[in-house]
Amino acid sequence: MTTTTRSRSEIGRANNRKGKNTERRVVAGYLRESGWPDAERKPDPGWRSTDRACPDLGDIRGTDRLVWQVKDRTDLSGLDIVRILAETAEQAIAAGADYGIVIQRCAGKADPGRWWAWLPVGDLAALVAAGQHDWPAVLDPQLQVPARVELADLVPLLHAAGYGTPEAAA
Repeated sequence: MTTTTRSRSEIGRANNRKGKNTERRVVAGYLRESGWPDAERKPDPGWRSTDRACPDLGDIRGTDRLVWQVKDRTDLSGLDIVRILAETAEQAIAAGADYGIVIQRCAGKADPGRWWAWLPVGDLAALVAAGQHDWPAVLDPQLQVPARVELADLVPLLHAAGYGTPEAAA
């Protein structure tokens, strides 16, 4: 019996390819059909040199005032989620966006609408309340704990708060 060992670069390329495919599925398989017709994968990551920097603005563009980070990992721990949400918040600030959302692929679910959407509980509360009254941005550290909903359940809240075009989703 022969086993083939893949090199680190082969594994890295495979993971990179898998991540890009997951981003494409979120964009083409869900966001464009759900009110963001201009959504597209953002292929250029941020970078930093000794005297200049170009911040990472998330994985998806064309969703005005929203930053999206897409993860093709089903094994994320609570600490991983907290770290990724902090990175996404930094990306949202750099992009001048109102919210940063992390999408996590769920094993066994082909429909991206059934994948997890993570955001701070304060942001989720602000989205829920957005249609009811004017609520300032949530910065209370106690409200930075992660909240998880399915993407399909988050999209109507985003539409009600004025994000995307719900009529395009009909």
